[in-house]
Amino acid sequence: MKPFFLMLGFFTRIPVPFVEYTEERYVKGMPLMPFVGLVSGALLFALSFAYKVLPMPVVALLLYVGYLLITGGIHLDGLGDSCDGLFSGRDREKMLEIMKDSRSGSVGVLGLIAASAAYLIFFTYTKQYAVLLFPMVGKCVPIVTCKVSEYIRPRGMAELFARNASTGILVFTLAAAAAICALLGPIYIVAFAVSMALCVVLALRIKKILGGYTGDILGLLCEVSQLTFLLVCIFNI
Repeated sequence: MKPFFLMLGFFTRIPVPFVEYTEERYVKGMPLMPFVGLVSGALLFALSFAYKVLPMPVVALLLYVGYLLITGGIHLDGLGDSCDGLFSGRDREKMLEIMKDSRSGSVGVLGLIAASAAYLIFFTYTKQYAVLLFPMVGKCVPIVTCKVSEYIRPRGMAELFARNASTGILVFTLAAAAAICALLGPIYIVAFAVSMALCVVLALRIKKILGGYTGDILGLLCEVSQLTFLLVCIFNI
């Protein structure tokens, strides 16, 4: 359980028993990423039952605030920084420099506003099980991205993750997430497949621009994949 609690502490703000960090535990925790997302989703799923006493737009706001509190906005931060860099119109090196800057630019703020609006709309209309599953889908993104692109930030925070994202971990991660989605209905497996396909397309496109990915790009891809999953789940299949 120690690798699981370590990853839960890394990627959420959920109180967990203290686990001393070691690279070995971190690597062992990598295949458990979907289950880290599932824990976050379970908390949001429980919160979603507020629809029984509150209007859905209010419930959507509660879910979004809950998402921010649970994750600490870790992936949204990457989305904002990535938008600042990718849409700056500069060369590769300048893009990477902009993304590393802790200050938020106008494009990054607009990206965060757009993502926030999308969450509020999708939470209002999407299915309840989608609320349970979307954080799990997001946690599959780093493994998928690591297998189709290269990590380009020397000694960056995601370097250890990138070095140890094996094909075996990829297969386990996708199989586990797909099985859970399939158990809950065909719409969820379709949404999962669409989200992962979009993740691959965007990762390859960004690879052409930057030469690979950074931790911020992982945040961007995570948020885009989660929003795509929620959007597809709005439709009836």
